[in-house]
Amino acid sequence: MLSPAQRAYILFAIFLTGIHFLLAALAARIDPTASYGFWSGVKHGYFLMQNALIGLFTERLSWAPVHSSGYQWGVITGALLVPGMIKVAFEILAAVLEGWRR
Repeated sequence: MLSPAQRAYILFAIFLTGIHFLLAALAARIDPTASYGFWSGVKHGYFLMQNALIGLFTERLSWAPVHSSGYQWGVITGALLVPGMIKVAFEILAAVLEGWRR
């Protein structure tokens, strides 16, 4: 049986995953004819997994076919560094909230 904290964590993870898929569907659409640079690569890299999963069922692209060399670095940055920074921010927030409860 799951504890209330575990249930809350699982519901939060499901909610956050849903928000990510919604944002990917609305904000990270890739136009195959447009040329993309570094910052678009960061956005597309952050939503790479969501776009890839959406692309399994639709014609959605997960990588821009026309891009600059900066786009490649942006995708790497978005896929690896941005989620790590978000994780650290949530850990800091959890530590601050735990400190306030004491």
